[in-house]
Amino acid sequence: MGAKLDWVRRLLLHNKGLKLLSLLMAALSWLMIRDAISLEVVIPDIRLQIRAQEGMAILNQSASSVDVTVRGSQEDIQRLDPHRIQAIVELSSAGAALSTEIEITPGMVHGVRGARAVAVHPTRIHVALDHQDEKRLPVRVRTTGSPLLGTVESATPDPATVLLRGPAARLRTTDYVYTQPVDVDGRVESFLHRTALQAPGDNWVATMQPDEVQVKVTLASQTGGRELKAVPVKAVVDPGQGVTIDIEPATVDVVVTGRSNELASLETARLRVFADCTGLSAPGTHMVPVRIHAGTAGARANPDTVRVTLSTK
Repeated sequence: MGAKLDWVRRLLLHNKGLKLLSLLMAALSWLMIRDAISLEVVIPDIRLQIRAQEGMAILNQSASSVDVTVRGSQEDIQRLDPHRIQAIVELSSAGAALSTEIEITPGMVHGVRGARAVAVHPTRIHVALDHQDEKRLPVRVRTTGSPLLGTVESATPDPATVLLRGPAARLRTTDYVYTQPVDVDGRVESFLHRTALQAPGDNWVATMQPDEVQVKVTLASQTGGRELKAVPVKAVVDPGQGVTIDIEPATVDVVVTGRSNELASLETARLRVFADCTGLSAPGTHMVPVRIHAGTAGARANPDTVRVTLSTK
């Protein structure tokens, strides 16, 4: 066993300078090859997050995003998710001036696993600070699109207010917080939707508690009325009944109520207006209510009863 270990030791130490040089050359070759096949791409609009020291807030910053140049293999580049990449700048308490210029370096870029950030643009931005304050503000809901039926009657957030923290000077001129737009396009009935809140400003930093709300959107139907004149009244009788039926008046006026789009396309022929004479067999005169079938719309007849005279054939 000892002889075998001596043989391995002699093998490793023999020409060790040459072996070390070969190893270095191999590593250098690998780096050169990797660098030669690496790609460089510019990822625009990467979020820039500036973290102020405790008790302070960002009043203004000259840029809210940066363009980041990353280097890596094609596979590394394809795996990158721009939404997970951000540049983070920590402002130390030592640099607590209310106005300062800071340098953005590739080392501040996070979320580029597998690739490497090699450049950032812009490289310097101006930042103004203010004392942090907080304020409770109402939430306003924004909607986008148009319902298929009806209109948006109300859009109510829950909770109705949120706590906003940020620079005192900005909070003094901020009166409400908006939601991200709630899409109502093509909707046919009321619904609930959870949505994030929108940042109150582009170039200053604020936090909201909570940072999302549930919105109850209530749709109101656009209803109206339409009058159809002289609609014929038909009789409904028991099968095989051998009687002659006379209806007076033979026509009635019908008022239909419903959604405006349904009323516009309603035709008299689609209405079923009838006097229900089932169960009547003895000859004579009877007052029978007028029945109307108008689909989803509501309807009433004028007059709402007719005189039905039955006579044997």
